[in-house]
Amino acid sequence: MNLLQTIPMLIFGTGLAVLSPHLCAAFSIPEVTNIAQASSDLPVVKSAGLSPDMDVPWSKPVRIVDPFEGEFLGVFDRNTLGGRLYREGSKQIISLWTRSSIRVLVTTNSAQAESFFYTAGRVYPRPDYLKFVTTRKVTKLLLKVGQQVFQLDGSGGTFAVSNELATALKNAPDQNLDIRLLLEGGQTVDSEIGKGTVKAWRSVY
Repeated sequence: MNLLQTIPMLIFGTGLAVLSPHLCAAFSIPEVTNIAQASSDLPVVKSAGLSPDMDVPWSKPVRIVDPFEGEFLGVFDRNTLGGRLYREGSKQIISLWTRSSIRVLVTTNSAQAESFFYTAGRVYPRPDYLKFVTTRKVTKLLLKVGQQVFQLDGSGGTFAVSNELATALKNAPDQNLDIRLLLEGGQTVDSEIGKGTVKAWRSVY
């Protein structure tokens, strides 16, 4: 009997087993199983990091190949509240949805435009913008999936996805999904996830 044949007996036959650290590591990466199911023609994103000006396929399943975290499937989502991006007081919510976690970045945006140029004896205004982005720390994430409300506590804007939540996201109704973000200092931001992202979750969860 080889080692691979022995492992199921150790786990299921006796109910108690001692596995080596190398074997344990092989069962501890939930993202890897998803890679084998991914289509080879999925877009590739080379970082799992979030930033205000990132350029990725939004609301579509992608294969993320991160130099620090390895390969896994994910869906990036973006929503702007309060008018166009960089309008004074507007907010941008960027999120990354993977099988093991949800990552959220919230920024408060503003822009100032007040410049002129002089030519042919006349003064003309021109729309030059100075953009300012302030990152806000997210401490709690609430999701309403159908009639269920999930409240997640996170660290550094990252929230773990339980099996129950993964099942709910996979079977979410084909419509926009409401979320609520609690920021450090007590501010609440209500946003939503578009139905395009909701559909894409079925490739991840």
